[in-house]
Amino acid sequence: MHHLIRSTALLGFSEVLNSHGSDANEIASKFGIDLGLANQDNEFVAMNDFVKMLEFTARAKNIPSLGLRMSPYHDISILGPLSLVISNLPTVHEAVVYAAEHIDVMSPAIVIELYPERATVQRSQPNTWVSISVDLGKPTVSTQTLDICLGNLHRFVKILAGENYQLIKATVPHSAKTCQEFYTRFFGSPVEFESNKAALLLSHSTLDTRLDKPNKELSNIVDLHIQMNFRSLRGTYSTRTAQVIKKVLGKTVCNKNEVASLLAIHPRTLQRHLSDEGTSFEQIKIQIVSQEALRYLTETEIPMAHLASMLGFAEQATLVRFCKRHFGRSPLAIRKNIDATH
Repeated sequence: MHHLIRSTALLGFSEVLNSHGSDANEIASKFGIDLGLANQDNEFVAMNDFVKMLEFTARAKNIPSLGLRMSPYHDISILGPLSLVISNLPTVHEAVVYAAEHIDVMSPAIVIELYPERATVQRSQPNTWVSISVDLGKPTVSTQTLDICLGNLHRFVKILAGENYQLIKATVPHSAKTCQEFYTRFFGSPVEFESNKAALLLSHSTLDTRLDKPNKELSNIVDLHIQMNFRSLRGTYSTRTAQVIKKVLGKTVCNKNEVASLLAIHPRTLQRHLSDEGTSFEQIKIQIVSQEALRYLTETEIPMAHLASMLGFAEQATLVRFCKRHFGRSPLAIRKNIDATH
């Protein structure tokens, strides 16, 4: 699946590279990206090329915090018409929920989800996790793009909530050994690395904040424009199935019957819909497991036995066989970046 992302996501790339004495245009040209599109509201670039460009640049130029460094160059207007709706809703919670439902206006590859914190202490009003992920439909390292998305989510909600903004903690699924202090300064809260998600834990009071003078009429007009002119991919059964698999992988039984139950649909009906969309439950699960395995092996140092469990394998040997079958290398070789021919 060839996803696109609004070209406004390119903002900040040139500035960060220039500050490090590098030629941003030279790098962008390697990936077929025109940085001149960064200030164009209605242009798009290939998401896969965007992701690869950032990962290459972060490694080649030794800027492990590239994504977070680009984020301050983005304001809420990079979301296009979506920004007008969320800025004119009554509360921060409604704004975040609307953004989650329509973030495909920015890119169909970006997914935002909200769910309550599983607190050890009972609260009448629980805190809320807001997670964000990048799904390109295939195993792809997207650390920098994920950092941009999480950084923007933090900054945009902070702008909306104002003095009521309370970020309890942030989590990221990768390691950041050389720049942990930068992450902590950026978010202004504790940051948990090598987590199972990129997310913000927000206080109830943050999401309950009422926005100043919301214009419901304007919000409705722009919402109608979005519904008529932007096709969402979030309603497809393959996308919804992939989202559920990601949620339950390694936490409970992850088979077709269980996922169908969570989607409130009969397993045979789910399989029929997936077949109509040119895929199957098995294909989607392999795709998700491959993507997660590659991410954990390349971005973290989680012990193999624990990683096998997180990916839903009964034992480490099963993880080894899976990697050899789908990547042509053992998990250890992937982690050490050893080519299969060596």
